[in-house]
Amino acid sequence: MSHPLGQPHTDPPPPEDAAIPAAVDAAVRRRGVLADFGKAYRKARKWNCSPLLSAFVAARFALTGDSGRFASHGGWRHSRIRREEG
Repeated sequence: MSHPLGQPHTDPPPPEDAAIPAAVDAAVRRRGVLADFGKAYRKARKWNCSPLLSAFVAARFALTGDSGRFASHGGWRHSRIRREEG
């Protein structure tokens, strides 16, 4: 069966800018790192850590997925924030 206008069906050409998916992926990854930072910072502050220590712990968690051990709860406990795999 032929095309109604007499022309064969062709798919549109692929987009010329192939960098768009990489830019989108980077934006999603960046948003994930910022979300991880905010989550860890809020949790450390809720556990009575100083703002400076909370920022350090949050940065370590956002970059590696593990905050390492740090003094929390006014120095009475040692805590650790880990990313749950799963």
